[in-house]
Amino acid sequence: MGAARAGAPVDLFTSYIDGEKPAGLNVNSVLPDFLKILPWSLSRHLTTSRVQRRFLEAIGDDEIAYLWPSTGLNVYEALAARGVTIASEMVNTRMAVAKPLLDAAYEGLGLEPGHGITDARIDEQNARHAMCTAIFAPSPAVEASFAGSSYSTRIVPTSYGTWVPEVLKPRPMRAEDAPVVFLFVGRLCVRKGAHLLLEAWRNAPKGAILRIVGEIEPAMRKLFADVLDSPGVSCAGFMHDVALEYQRADVALLPSLEEGDPIATYEAAAYGVPVIASAFGGGRISSETGAINVVDQLNVECLRDCISEFAASEELRQNWGAAARNASLAYDWNTVAPNNIRRLYDFLEYQVGS
Repeated sequence: MGAARAGAPVDLFTSYIDGEKPAGLNVNSVLPDFLKILPWSLSRHLTTSRVQRRFLEAIGDDEIAYLWPSTGLNVYEALAARGVTIASEMVNTRMAVAKPLLDAAYEGLGLEPGHGITDARIDEQNARHAMCTAIFAPSPAVEASFAGSSYSTRIVPTSYGTWVPEVLKPRPMRAEDAPVVFLFVGRLCVRKGAHLLLEAWRNAPKGAILRIVGEIEPAMRKLFADVLDSPGVSCAGFMHDVALEYQRADVALLPSLEEGDPIATYEAAAYGVPVIASAFGGGRISSETGAINVVDQLNVECLRDCISEFAASEELRQNWGAAARNASLAYDWNTVAPNNIRRLYDFLEYQVGS
């Protein structure tokens, strides 16, 4: 969509799209309408090879292939053999960097690693990167994960974003005895700093509630059952639409150990919700604007103190919320998506010129 808004002709190859097809895109979907009721875990087995085959048949040698990181290695190899320019997206930091970091976190908890990153997956990711001309790095953390690698010269700094509401509904007046709602959106897992957040919440400030929207890693459920089952925690499970949660929240939390560029942070900011996050959880919007309250997520006391400060001060919450909302305006998808594509074109033109 970003390329289309930048004025480039775009063909999108996908299993299917729910709702209306995005304007400006020539959408090629392979899943029949009557099979859209199937869960993705089943439908992907019916569509993946068909999508990839149709894509390879359609793309010209002089076009740019924009590939998601999970696209089959065989697709990368087929395109590289034809000399097609490949641009790939990095959703998270490089696996070679993320694995030892997450291994240490699980080991510190006495757990077997549950992140799913293996040496084989690292080798496969490196093989993909070796065939790329350009690699989108949506945050400073992703950029840093390429430092010292043979792929560092292929990085195109970009960012993620969100659909920023033009007008926010006024927040209702807070009753004096109303709890302060701290919101966590995403899978509550070690990678997201769940163990640090829940440890901090063992001594949560009086009158504060932790609202968790997302699945909970089984190991976190086992280790922190006392916290998760306490009156000061509310677990909603997975949701498709979390807009209402942001509208009800007072503060958002994301003390991640590893991220790409977290959409949840942009979403919270767009709704004027102040965000307490790690540097990973703050992402590009934090590094560029300073509108996210960044804490050392490895320091539980620091995280707990920051939570207490925000729980105690309406003025603090309003000021950081207003700053986050103002910063989010520059990260609406209508703005960042075309900008990302322009950066890619500029990068490719420079590569050709040099």
